[in-house]
Amino acid sequence: MGRRKNGARGLALISVSVLLVVAFAGLDSRLRPLIQSYGYMAARRGAMLAVHTGVEKVLSDQELGYTDLVTIERDAEGHVLSTEANVTAINRLKAAATNAVMQELSAREVQMTKIPLGSLIGGSFFTGRGPFLSVNIHTSGVVISNLSSEFQDAGINQTNHRISLDMTVMMTATLPMERVSIELQTAFLVCETVLVGDVPQTVMQLDFGETVRDIFGAGD
Repeated sequence: MGRRKNGARGLALISVSVLLVVAFAGLDSRLRPLIQSYGYMAARRGAMLAVHTGVEKVLSDQELGYTDLVTIERDAEGHVLSTEANVTAINRLKAAATNAVMQELSAREVQMTKIPLGSLIGGSFFTGRGPFLSVNIHTSGVVISNLSSEFQDAGINQTNHRISLDMTVMMTATLPMERVSIELQTAFLVCETVLVGDVPQTVMQLDFGETVRDIFGAGD
């Protein structure tokens, strides 16, 4: 009798263990996508806020105008002959923007998001409802800044020249059970002007230096 009882207890323990493993596996398979989705969105929101806060502060502090970044050479009749980028001012702006965004990202290195456990059940009634599971997100990454130039027809014999600051953030968000990669690209208008008269094609190829593609390669 004792052996039979011990055998029954052992079988019951094995059965319970198997059920617990299956239950945890099922919970993990449903919880993991939720953590990844909510963590990704929270980290991306933090990155966007960091970029906008840092860049807007730099642009407000420096108050750069078109002539601070570009020198235009004209002939005696006022026709545009060439444009030359102010490398010093451009590099100063890029460095300031990169540093400002990096500081904002560092201040948000650890973030927290809340995951509604009701979403595990599914259905329109339970999705998005609590109780909530608090999850910490640890982020790290790099920031690349670059200036781009765009010419657009602004009317008869007029060309609009826009100069934008392009910010690229590539970061990794480490979550419980997951790690996700995030790439964010945002452009900010720095200044613009209207050039009157014919603008030579060579002027429209104004180069502000290396781009993200130059730095990381064209890819496959």
